[in-house]
Amino acid sequence: MKAAPGRAPTPVPERTARLLSWDAGKGYGWLDWAGKQVFLHARDYAGTRHGPAKGEEIRFVLGVDPQGRPCAKWARPVNAPMSVGSWFHAALWLASLALPAYALHQQRVNPALASAVALFISVVTYLAYVNDKRRALAGDWRMTEASLHLLELLGGWPGAWIAQRRLRHKCSKLSYQGTFWAIILIHQFIALDSLQNWQFGRPLIAYIVKLLGGYGMKLN
Repeated sequence: MKAAPGRAPTPVPERTARLLSWDAGKGYGWLDWAGKQVFLHARDYAGTRHGPAKGEEIRFVLGVDPQGRPCAKWARPVNAPMSVGSWFHAALWLASLALPAYALHQQRVNPALASAVALFISVVTYLAYVNDKRRALAGDWRMTEASLHLLELLGGWPGAWIAQRRLRHKCSKLSYQGTFWAIILIHQFIALDSLQNWQFGRPLIAYIVKLLGGYGMKLN
């Protein structure tokens, strides 16, 4: 049952346990926590694709399955080396930051101020993802996708990118990812256009102003 609107999300403590067994073919295994066996499914594990290794220490949130049995949610390795995929995402993340950063430098924006603002909105966006993930696990009212996308559009997309992969949240829904990547491309386009002296932006803004002006005359 969902809580009434406005109620603060229930705190969800993280726990640590060791993996007793893992069936790579079936995609699930068992954790040993407080003398109890806790079920872990691959969809709730944010580690390597082949799954965790026996004896590996796992951090997780204790949840229940549809039958009311204890199971691990939001699970991830305590000490996990970066995989090839992780290195690729990290490199792509840095590459996506390069063009906007260079454009701000060319526009002579104060680097300290720009960095502080960018870091602030990314941290806010990351925390919004954490809050939404915890609300989902607690069965509480969720943040709207529009709210998360607005934070990304305002410049928080780097924090959202990290949150999606670290928390395994919103990273598998194709419609959400489509909008997310469109927002990143918008930022890249704006940065590139600013380096071209707003070659595309100026005519577009002029057209919008003209269109709004004509609409206003019709209303009058």
